[in-house]
Amino acid sequence: MSALQTVRSYWKYLIEGKGFETILNTTQIVSAGEGKCTAEMVVREQHLNALGTLHGGCTATLVDMISSMALVTTEQANTGVSVDMSISYLRAATLGEKIIIEAKTNKSGKTLAFLDVAIKKSNGDLIATGTHTKFVVKSN
Repeated sequence: MSALQTVRSYWKYLIEGKGFETILNTTQIVSAGEGKCTAEMVVREQHLNALGTLHGGCTATLVDMISSMALVTTEQANTGVSVDMSISYLRAATLGEKIIIEAKTNKSGKTLAFLDVAIKKSNGDLIATGTHTKFVVKSN
C-alpha cells in the first residue's frame, strides 16, 4: 500500500469516527509521502467563529491532524501524542474559501518528532503557520 493510500485510509477512519476529528470531515488528503502531507478544505459554517472567519481552534486542529498524517509517512509510521504546538495566525479565511494545508516532518528522533505546517489560501496567501512537537515511540 502506498503512503498516500495509508494516510487516506487512516484519515477516513478518523473523520468517520465519533471523535473531535469529525470537524474535518470535509478535508481531503491531496498528497502524502516522505514525511509530508498536503490537504485541502473548503471553509464551511462548521469551521467558522462568531465573526464569520475560520475559527482558531479549527486552524489548530488542522495543524495537529495534518502534521500527524505527515508523520505517518515516515519510518516512524506512528502518530504519537502532542507535546507542544505553536500557531501564528496571519490572516482570516472566510466561508467558501478553499484552503491548502501543507505539513512536513523536520525530524523524527527516538522519542520526539518536529513538524511544520503552512495553511494558505488558494492564491498562496498565508493564513497561519504552525509548529508541532510530538512524543513518539519507534516500533522495532
